[in-house]
Amino acid sequence: MTITVTLNSLGILKAIAVVTNARADASPRAEAEPRWVSVNVGASTVQNSSGRPAGQDRIVDVMV
Repeated sequence: MTITVTLNSLGILKAIAVVTNARADASPRAEAEPRWVSVNVGASTVQNSSGRPAGQDRIVDVMV
């Protein structure tokens, strides 16, 4: 099971890396229309107060 998170929750450096990698992976396909890509950003290691399990995988949806 995964959780969809926002780019803002990742931090600026991780967010830039996620967007850059998603664009690099999509560029060889050279599709005319933008599309949504889900990127696995791994499990959170920070203690959270929202009650979500800390070891659960997280994904970010990016339009490339």
